[in-house]
Amino acid sequence: MEKGRQRGNVTIKDIACASGVSIATVSRVMNNISGRCSAETEVKIRQIAEKMGYVPNVMARSLVTQRSGLVAVLIPDIHYYYYQELYAGLEDYFKQYDIRPILCTTLQNMERERQYIQSMSNGLVDGMIIATLNGPENNEEILKLAEKGFPIVTLERYGSDLDNCCNVRGDNVMAGEMAVDYLYENGHRRIAFICGPDDAKNSSLRYNGYIKGLEKHGLDFDTELVTGADYQFEKSVTATEKLLRKKEFTALIAANDLMCVGACNAIKAMKKLIPGDVSVIGLDNTAYMEVYHPILTSISFPGIKMGIRAGKCLKRLIDGKSLKQSEYIIAPALKTGESVQAAIKGN
Repeated sequence: MEKGRQRGNVTIKDIACASGVSIATVSRVMNNISGRCSAETEVKIRQIAEKMGYVPNVMARSLVTQRSGLVAVLIPDIHYYYYQELYAGLEDYFKQYDIRPILCTTLQNMERERQYIQSMSNGLVDGMIIATLNGPENNEEILKLAEKGFPIVTLERYGSDLDNCCNVRGDNVMAGEMAVDYLYENGHRRIAFICGPDDAKNSSLRYNGYIKGLEKHGLDFDTELVTGADYQFEKSVTATEKLLRKKEFTALIAANDLMCVGACNAIKAMKKLIPGDVSVIGLDNTAYMEVYHPILTSISFPGIKMGIRAGKCLKRLIDGKSLKQSEYIIAPALKTGESVQAAIKGN
């Protein structure tokens, strides 16, 4: 390295001199632009760049490639373990392409989401991944971008107006059905269900899965075994206490993990045992499930896998390539804990 040259101040010209190739060749390699360069030469250039401590100038690169190397990821709430896994999957996938995801938390606020979409799409990022608000969704801004050809992928987003947009979703119906299947296999016949918000589409789909599971196994549907708690911890505590006083049941499914933990607290507060008196399953598998005692059984939505799938879709759109399909449904998986046991015969 030239005397006085500091790591991090190395230029493309320095790499070209050390490699014995033109500046244009180095530029194409470092900006991932295909050209008349052999694989051996490309490897040589990259090795020399790494040895010299070359750090790309993002602004300069964007002028060459017409790309920022950034993508926006809009999520409702970073506190949910699912979204942390989702982001980890995206970050890991994009790393190989030297693309950096920017995390934007909408706080489940529609106006905040709109502002992020408008500001980020104005040349700052090359594409965008937008997760659901779990409530009434206004897809107007998303549709405007899609019509302009801006690369965009939605996650758990619903609405017939999004049929032409790429959407990655977990199979929420399957999740509710799988929970019933597992409880039925363990001898449970009286199964309660705690719903999420009425205006959250994934909540209604998980409830539909519950109904589907009951019908499949010939179990009676009892409206008094169903209650709602808006995906909230405190409301699930109150809702579960009311259920326990009103009806007898041996198992309970909560449509998300916050409600599952709240339900468990209520069950314990009423001096009942988990799973001795009531077996419990949550739909999500966040960090809560593994630290709670007993460890809670759950139907898990694979956040990392969904993040990688969303990343692959967005990368193809950024590259101007078409997708084989517009919708990708990712199956959930059962994660057994200690909160379900076989029901006593006759229950």
